[in-house]
Amino acid sequence: MHSFSLPQYDFAMNKLVREVKTGLDKTDHILGQIQTHSVVHGGTMRQVSEPRIVDTDMKEFKAGVVIQLDWFRKTDVEAFVEALVDLWESFASQSKKRLFEILSLTTEAVGNSFSLEGRNVWDAQIEMVKHMEMRFDEAGNHNTELVVHPDTAKWLAENPPTPEQVTRMDDTINAKRKEYYAQKRTRRLS
Repeated sequence: MHSFSLPQYDFAMNKLVREVKTGLDKTDHILGQIQTHSVVHGGTMRQVSEPRIVDTDMKEFKAGVVIQLDWFRKTDVEAFVEALVDLWESFASQSKKRLFEILSLTTEAVGNSFSLEGRNVWDAQIEMVKHMEMRFDEAGNHNTELVVHPDTAKWLAENPPTPEQVTRMDDTINAKRKEYYAQKRTRRLS
């Protein structure tokens, strides 16, 4: 019996797709900031141990791609690249959706979620910053970024904070900066 499978080709294609995905992930503003590690186990992963345990299941992401034999015959690199980018976009969308699901579960479990119900979004954001840990670089810049849905980003741009809210946020961040540097000085001395 003859086998028509091409295991070396399959291995090479899987490796190429994985490397392309890893490279394209680095171009994404959100996924590019996440350190990844290959895992060889299934089951659950512990995200939070206390005060409330949060275990999440590993999810398998699936996407289909059709590669035309004619692309190889004509060496149509552009069509092949477009198919790989479409494949990555599907994986990236699924990855980010899962990322935000897990972030929601973990922030809720450790008590770092804030309800906006019946509140001004800018006032709630100021309160949130007061309760969160912030780090600053040597130039005094913080590394904190607000990530929201594109519709929310549009709404926020159309409804900016009041000058008083901007001042309160600046004061809150300045207090966080002083606290951060005071803790760094204390750690060095001890």
